[in-house]
Amino acid sequence: MKNYIYKTLLLFFISINVFGESPNWSVKENNFQYTMSFQGFINVDGKTLSSVNDKVGAFVNGECRGSANLLYVASEDKYIVYLTVFANVDNEIISFKIYDSANNTIRNVATTKAFENNKHYGNLFQSYSFASPSLRNNAEILDFGFKNLAVKTKTIAGSQITIFLDKGINVSALNALFELSPGAKLFVGTVQQTAGSNTIDFSTPIQFQVLSEDQSVLKQWTVTVKLGTAQFYKKDAVCYTGGVIKVLYGENNTAVTLTKSGLQLTSQNILNGETIFSNLEVGTYSINIGTINKEIIINQKQ
Repeated sequence: MKNYIYKTLLLFFISINVFGESPNWSVKENNFQYTMSFQGFINVDGKTLSSVNDKVGAFVNGECRGSANLLYVASEDKYIVYLTVFANVDNEIISFKIYDSANNTIRNVATTKAFENNKHYGNLFQSYSFASPSLRNNAEILDFGFKNLAVKTKTIAGSQITIFLDKGINVSALNALFELSPGAKLFVGTVQQTAGSNTIDFSTPIQFQVLSEDQSVLKQWTVTVKLGTAQFYKKDAVCYTGGVIKVLYGENNTAVTLTKSGLQLTSQNILNGETIFSNLEVGTYSINIGTINKEIIINQKQ
């Protein structure tokens, strides 16, 4: 009997040591008229917490206005906290605390929120971040390419990426490689993609979503794949004969603009795979076709 009691006490003290004592954050809900809510995730030191013993508390001037533990959402295979915050007036500043059960520690969240009646933040896909320290909010595609394929030309203009590959390549099942802002994730719809381990049909432009590390920014990106690329040829000016620039391109009726010193001189369409600008003076010209920009210098040849 003594041995049994000893083992029971030992297990009790071990459980206290392992799980710690959860803080008694409670709120008298009947004292308040209004609520706002959050659907979020908890992150401490870069690690997303995943225990139903982990929790978040909301406070106004040290008074608890709400608390909630993590819940496992099987459909999303993730842990989410559903937090309701109470108040009687708008614009009170709400601060947050995290209880990390594995380490039995309480951490302050640097980000605060002003109370807004009936306001809701976060959802299962783009959850609100309760993090200490704060996570990053960048959602950029820094580079994009394909596994085992050479990119002929690539342009990134805003959130539009255009990539030219060799003619004859089957683009219906490409394995995309990409570099994102630190901590960000890339999705097609709501399906996360892993760089170098995916199969995507680029027969038509693909819209990607990039979600920042703190999930506060969701940015849309479009990647377009084209086969072949523009080729440029020039002939320098000779005596009284002007120079010539010839552009070869695989898509007829595509507009090609000729610019010099920041001024557009003319625009011509691709016809039968080419277009020619002739009688050009000596100088530096800029050719723009689609997302491709090429600088060409016409010299005076003796």
